[in-house]
Amino acid sequence: MIRCEFNAPVSPAALADLRASVGWNRMERDLADPRLHNAFHLCAFDGERLVGYAAVVGNGVTDAYIQDVMVHPDCQHQGVGTQLMERALARLEAEGVYMVSVIYGEEALRPFYEKFGFTTMRCGQREMRPGHD
Repeated sequence: MIRCEFNAPVSPAALADLRASVGWNRMERDLADPRLHNAFHLCAFDGERLVGYAAVVGNGVTDAYIQDVMVHPDCQHQGVGTQLMERALARLEAEGVYMVSVIYGEEALRPFYEKFGFTTMRCGQREMRPGHD
C-alpha cells in the first residue's frame, strides 16, 4: 500500500536514488545543500521505500511551481503520480495560490498534466550549471 505524506523527512541519498531510477541526474550534493527548501513537498512510500516525490516552490500568494514529480518505474501507472499531483494541487488551492506551473521534459507526459488542467504555454528556461551531478 502506497502512502503519501507532506513534508516527510527524506534523505538526499533516497532522493538521488529516486532521481536516478527515472533517468535523471542524481544531484545528491545539491539535494544536501542546507539552502535548498520548498514551500512543501510530498513523498510517496511503499513501506519505508521512497517511490514518489513532488516538490512545490512559490511565493505563497500568487504563484507556485510544481517540480521534480517522479515515480519509481516499479510503481508507475499505479496512480502514485496522480495522487501526488491531486494532493499538491488541493493544498495550493486551499492556500489560495492564483497560478500554478509545471515543466515536463518529455512530450509523452503532456496528457498526464493536461488531465489536471495544465495547458501548454510558451516559456523559456536556461540551465545555469550544465553537467552537474
